[in-house]
Amino acid sequence: MSIEKMRVAAKAIQDVVATAATATQKVVEAIQDAATATLKVVERPNAQEQKRKQTQGDSSHNRPALAPSPKKSSVSVALCLIVPASVVRNIIENDTIKISNIEILIENASYFLCTSPEVADTIQQHLKLTTEDIKDVSEQREFYVRINIADGEEMMGKKVPYILKRNLPSNGQGLVGQLACLEYLSVSGLENFNRV
Repeated sequence: MSIEKMRVAAKAIQDVVATAATATQKVVEAIQDAATATLKVVERPNAQEQKRKQTQGDSSHNRPALAPSPKKSSVSVALCLIVPASVVRNIIENDTIKISNIEILIENASYFLCTSPEVADTIQQHLKLTTEDIKDVSEQREFYVRINIADGEEMMGKKVPYILKRNLPSNGQGLVGQLACLEYLSVSGLENFNRV
């Protein structure tokens, strides 16, 4: 390669390097400008807040009241149990029942289900219930007990009695919505329940 061609090539390389350096410098400057602008935007609310405090003062009566946090909506569930008559002798329909007594019912249940009241209504229609008085049946006869519990969302759909008991609301009580004797040896409708 002749010296003249080498000079031309070297000059071309120098031009490319200079152009690249200029472009890189412009990119760096653009980034710095963007960072400065962002910093100004971030700092501006703080400056405005200080100015507001100076004009209004920092007394608590000038601050707007905080809106109350929305209450967590309670979810009612229907706890449906099949238990022996001996366990429900002291339970009265449409009466309140303590959590400790609900635990005893769960411990003695042969079938159980915890679901929404609407689903419980449907399932209850398939059960064969009688109007027999609890005083007139043997202690081994099975009774259907439905307890409506507020704030029972943690119980919904649980399939193990221990977990069901553990998720009972710690403070509160239930309402005995239904108490009826199951037709002797009937299993109709129990396919929807969990068997212990």
